[in-house]
Amino acid sequence: MILHISVDELEREFMKPWKLELIKHISIDFATNALHGWFEDEDVVIFKFKNYGLALDNRKINYSISSGPAGITVCLEFVE
Repeated sequence: MILHISVDELEREFMKPWKLELIKHISIDFATNALHGWFEDEDVVIFKFKNYGLALDNRKINYSISSGPAGITVCLEFVE
């Protein structure tokens, strides 16, 4: 499954920092069910999967993330 998260879908307070390329090291945190990134030396939640009805489980998913000015692409591979 491929998910593309546009800048407009990020948490409101991180839209502008994203456009300015100030958010780094994007990853999925399965405990919070969210995308996290580093901004101003802090780990911050930039996108919440639960807002879109998606619950991720790290026991059954492998993933890769690509990011750029247009947003974030997450490739999810479901494993048994």
